[in-house]
Amino acid sequence: MTKIVIAEDDKLLSGSLVSSFTEAGFETHPAYDGEEAIAKIKEIKPDIALLDVMMPKLDGIGVLWELKANAESASIPVVVLTNMADMETISKIMDAGGTDYLLKSDQSIEQIIAKVQQVLARSKAVK
Repeated sequence: MTKIVIAEDDKLLSGSLVSSFTEAGFETHPAYDGEEAIAKIKEIKPDIALLDVMMPKLDGIGVLWELKANAESASIPVVVLTNMADMETISKIMDAGGTDYLLKSDQSIEQIIAKVQQVLARSKAVK
């Protein structure tokens, strides 16, 4: 079963994502702040992570930098969710090692799941 860590501090959105990814056949592991996301990703070693940018304790870009600096988590693909569409934020996401990003306001949960599956298919093709 494909493992995913879903780091999202909005409990309502997190619950919707977790239940939808579970229904889609994923083993889901929610995290509600940046520090918890790092701990879960290091412990679980998921196949992919879904990461919000704006989170308490450590933002998503900080989480990305830490994950990509660690040999054990550097190869885990990370799809970043954000409501900030400015080029500076998108550049920071990609510079920090984000595999892809999605604007929350423009995506349904089904589209988020489809993007995660697309990134997983690409990462498996590379291995």
